[in-house]
Formats: sequence, C-alpha cells, structure tokens
Amino acid sequence: MLDKNYLWRIYWQLAGVIMASVVLALGVVSYFSHHVFDRELVPETEKKAITVGASLRALVLKATDYGTDFTQLYGVEQSFDEVFSENPEFASIAITDTAGKVLYARGKEPEAIRQHFAKPDVLSVLATPDVPRDAVRIGTQYVVSLPIVSPAKALGVLHIGIDSAFVDKVLLEVLLDVVVVLVVSLFFTLELLNFMAGARLASGLGEFTKQVERMRGGDFTPSGRMRVNDEIGRLLRWIDAAIDHINVRYEALAGELRNRIAESNPDARDKLKPAAKAMEAIRVSKKFGTGEVAPKTEETDLNRIRAPLFAFILAEELTRSYLPGYVNQLLVPIPGISPQVVIGLPIMLFMLIVALGQPYLGGWSERVGRRSAMLTGAVVATIGFIGTALAYNLYDLLLWRSLCALGYGMVFVASQGYVLDRTDTGNRAQGFALFIGAIMVATVCGPSIGGILADNIGFRPSFGVSAAMAFLSIVAIVRLPKEELRGPSMAPTRAPKLSEFISLMTNSRFMTLTGLAAMPAKILLTGVCFYLVPLYIVSIGNTQAMAGRMLMVYAIMMVLVVPFAATLSDASLKRERYVALGLIISGLGGFLMLFSESFLVLFAVVFLLGLGQALSIAAQSALVGEHCQEEIQKYGADAVYGVYRFLERLGNALGPLLASVLVVFWGYIGAFVALSGLAFFCGLAFAISMRFGPIHHQPPGATPEAPNL
Repeated sequence: MLDKNYLWRIYWQLAGVIMASVVLALGVVSYFSHHVFDRELVPETEKKAITVGASLRALVLKATDYGTDFTQLYGVEQSFDEVFSENPEFASIAITDTAGKVLYARGKEPEAIRQHFAKPDVLSVLATPDVPRDAVRIGTQYVVSLPIVSPAKALGVLHIGIDSAFVDKVLLEVLLDVVVVLVVSLFFTLELLNFMAGARLASGLGEFTKQVERMRGGDFTPSGRMRVNDEIGRLLRWIDAAIDHINVRYEALAGELRNRIAESNPDARDKLKPAAKAMEAIRVSKKFGTGEVAPKTEETDLNRIRAPLFAFILAEELTRSYLPGYVNQLLVPIPGISPQVVIGLPIMLFMLIVALGQPYLGGWSERVGRRSAMLTGAVVATIGFIGTALAYNLYDLLLWRSLCALGYGMVFVASQGYVLDRTDTGNRAQGFALFIGAIMVATVCGPSIGGILADNIGFRPSFGVSAAMAFLSIVAIVRLPKEELRGPSMAPTRAPKLSEFISLMTNSRFMTLTGLAAMPAKILLTGVCFYLVPLYIVSIGNTQAMAGRMLMVYAIMMVLVVPFAATLSDASLKRERYVALGLIISGLGGFLMLFSESFLVLFAVVFLLGLGQALSIAAQSALVGEHCQEEIQKYGADAVYGVYRFLERLGNALGPLLASVLVVFWGYIGAFVALSGLAFFCGLAFAISMRFGPIHHQPPGATPEAPNL
C-alpha cells in the first residue's frame, strides 16, 4: 500500500517551520512595538496635559488681567470639572501660589502631593517658565507642572495629575491588540498555507494514490482527468503518458500477433498458441484501452470552496463585536418599544431570516446551481453591507441587514450543497471538516479584528471593510467550476411540510432534544455573545475591541474543544451526557456575575460558555438521528432535520430579543443570570429526561446522515 503520509509529513514539517518563522517575526515586531509605545505613551500624554493646561492658564491670566485677585478667582473648580469630563486620563488638577500653597484643587490627590508642590525644584519652574519640564511620578499619578506667570510677576503653578492606571490600561489594550493580531495572523497564515498548498497537496496525493491503486489492480485505461500544474500534477501527467504508451504497445503487440496468426500455416499457428494464450491471459487480467473515462475536472474542485466561504463568513463575523453599538447610534424612538429591545431587532431579524430561509434555499440552490446560488447570495450580501455602512436610521438599517441575512443563508446553504455534491460516504467527513474549518477560522478572526477596526476607523468604514471582504468572496466564487456534479440518482432536498412541523413539534422525544437542548443553547449563545457582551463591555467603560477579544475567546474554545468532544462522544456513545454537561457548564458562567462585575468574571462567563457549547454542539445533531429513528422512517430525514434546524435557528433569533427584554427589567447583570439560569435548568431537565423521560432506553442505532439544509 502506498504510504502517502510521507509527503504529508514533509508538508507539516515545512508548515511548522513557516509558522515558527511567522511567530518569531511577529513576536519580535510586537515586542519592539510595545516597547516603543510604552516609552512614548507618557510623553504624549504629557503633551496633551500641557496643551490643556495652557488653555486653563490662559483663562486664569485673562481673569487676572481684568484685575481679579489671583487668590479670589471664581469658577476655577467648575472649569476643572469640565476638563475631567473631556479628559478621563486626568486624575487631579491643582493651582498653587508661589510658595506651593494650594489655592484651587479638584480630583483625587495622591499621597504626599502637597509636599511635592512646595519643593524648591518644583517652584523653580517660575524662574524659567520657557524651559519644559518632564512629568514626575507621585504615587499613582504622573504630575505635570506649568508656571502661571503674568507680564508683571509670577502668580503660581498649575499641576495636572495623569492617572497611571489610565496609562497602564492603554498599555494593556495595546498589548492585547498585539496578541490578537498575533493569533489572527497565525490563523490567516494557516489558512493561506491550506489554500496555496495544503488543499492542493491533499487532492494531489489522493489522486496519486487512486492512480497507483488502479495500476496495481491491473487497470491501465487513461484517467482522462485534467492535471494541476504542480509537482504531483506533473508526476501524474508522466504516469498518464506512460499508461498511454503501454496501451499503444499493447494494441501494437496484439495486432501484430493477430496478423501473424492470420498469415501463418497450421504448424506456425500451433507454435504461436502459447503466445496467444499469454496475450489472452493479459487481456482478461488487465484492463487496456479507453475504458470508462473519468470526468475532466480538476482535483482541487472540492478544496476551492474554502477560500470564498472563509472570506464571506469573515465579512459577517467582523460585525459581531460592534453591531449593537452601531445600532445604538441609529436609534429612533418606536412607541411602545424600549430602546434596549430596539437595539436587538437587527440581530433578531438577521437570525430569523436565516432560520426561515434555509429549509427552502437548499432546493433552490439545487435548481439554479450551487455556484450561481453562491454568487447571488454574495452579491446580495455585499449590497447589504454597503447599505448598512450608509444607513440613515434604524428603519433602512433593518432593510440592509435583511439583505445581509438573505445573502448569508444563500451562500451557507449553497456551499454546504457544493460539498455534498462533490463527496461520497468515503470522503464526506473530510469535506465537511474543510467546510467547518473555514467557518471556525473566520469566527476566531472576525470579531476581534472587527472590534479593533471599529475603535480606530469607526463603525461605517468597518462595515465598508465587510463589504470589501464579501466582494472578495465574489471574486473567489467566480473561479469555482461551473459544472454541477449532483447526480441524477441523488434525491432532491425538500422543505418540511406544515403537517410534519406540527407532528414533530408535538412529539415528546423530538421536542426533548430540541426544546431542552438545541434551542436553549442557541438562545444563550446569541443572547450573551451577540447582544449582552458587546453592550455590557462598552457600558462599563471598555472598547469595542475588548468586546471582540471576548468573542474571540469563545471561538478559540470552539476550535480547540469541539474535535476532542466529538471524538469522545462518538467513542463512548453517551452523547446525552455531553449535551447535558455542556448546557450545565454554559449556564454556570452567568451565575458568577452575582459575585462580581469585573472584567475577569466576564472573561470566565465567555470561557465557560465556549467550553459548554463545544462539549454539546457535536453531539446534539447525532442525537436526533439516534433517538428519532421512527420519525425519520415516517417523515424522512429531510423533514426531521429540517424542523430541527429551523427550531435551532429560531433559538438564535430569540436570544437577542429575550436578552433585550431582560435588560429592560433586570439590567445587564440580571439578563446574564437569567439566560444562564435558563440554560442551566434546561441542562438539568435534559439530564433527568435522559434518565427517566421519553428518550430513556432508546436503543442507539445507525445515525442517519444529516441532509443538506
């Protein structure tokens, strides 16, 4: 048997060297960038303090020019308050006289600050007002001192204290941004390696193995396949040429033998009989000639779906961390609806359109062709992103987000169908690993980079970046093969009927799996990650970039844990336990908000949510086929999985709506706790039902393959 792992080992060794080089280069750049920023941040903040202080000093000097006594100025503290409101990095402001005695002060003064004001080296700025002085660290503040000198005499000194916690926070933000860029760069590098080499190597090795196995089995008919212009492709073309030469030599030898037999006398024919028997044995045991020519398609057709899918999903994922904040800017009063609920409407509408459309988009993409369906969806979504970036108010924003949702559903379903059409039972798992891998990488990269973009260039340009990514996906989709490979024997996908919806929604086994597991998990996911986390982080003084980093934690947990959870649940055949445990772990996180509202607690909430979802998500779909075999036999897999997916995505739509209503009545903390409690108690109920309810003692059988929905 051909050991194709040899080339794979070489590929991964090379990929490891490339990744190590990338990590080293990014690490060095990140270190020096952070070091430079650390060195320059305080001086830059000092410059700002000097500029603001110059304005305050000008006001003071103007008042004294009108004859007001320097020690009796009115409204100085109120001016300080205005400065604090516009410059949160300033912790204290004070004006002293020429002896260092404090005349006016506001803010939180560090210890020993008043002794510092009276030091001779501090008061010496009055003698040399044109000489700049560096800030001095006093306790938790960097103090900038500016002389107040009129043309007649020196009046005093203005001191502005810069909060060191603010400086540390900015440095931490920069450090986290550097880490985010490092992680995203690693994923992008892996994706590029896969696109440029890995996918082609996989398909090339697969084709090479098939070709060698054909020849070992005695099949020397031409493959008729187009070869990629790389090393493996050139090797396969050389093998094709050798096979053609063998066929020509075989036909020439067989023809020559036939002619000799026809032209020979009986004695000569008897002598040629062994040769004729040998040729007949070769003809029977081997296969020559044209045979069955394989379709002339490239080996990389399946792998080429990853690039456009990644680019398109990334376009949407970029918006996750800042969409609620953007909606908040475009709010218009809607009578009878709270602003918190209105903020959740675009997210809910997006999820609802995807949920309603996907059961029907599968059949539509079969009729028009997968490539055409993907192109249509990407164009619709691109228009939606451009419109979102230019939205005037909430009403047209809802329209543009509806287009994004429709395009998202089209591309998702058509891409899934593309994989199904080009795989069989032997490589379908590999095909869907490629499909899911592109989505997971986009989920890791999108929210964090989107948050950084929103903080630095604003909401509207960030949506413009999403539009550009969607347009890039169009360019990649155009390069997909136009040929449709869906065979005539493949049954068309159909949407569930209303009667099937009603029957399944009144089925205790089906609704136990859906109502106690799938829907609560999705309600918690979208309610917390897509609504509560972005808004709550901003409400406590953090940035959109921080919201993106939080969502990145969830995505990384999914990437790291899902493969192991899927393997363990399949090996143990105790998938119910993984689903129940995942729901309970997901729900535990929200209860932590009862003890503290700190940033680290929120990190733990998202971490536990990601861990719980990763444990349960792989097993949920398998449980439908395992415990609803009677329903599948009665209604068909399309109907059962169609209703299941619809209700699951309906949970996606309900999450932001429920979260927004909870915020209205109980605030952010109450909403976190309530949604987590819902998932926690549904997990407990599912565990009890597993032990005593309608799915107890259901014999696990062959799990039907989930259809294209």
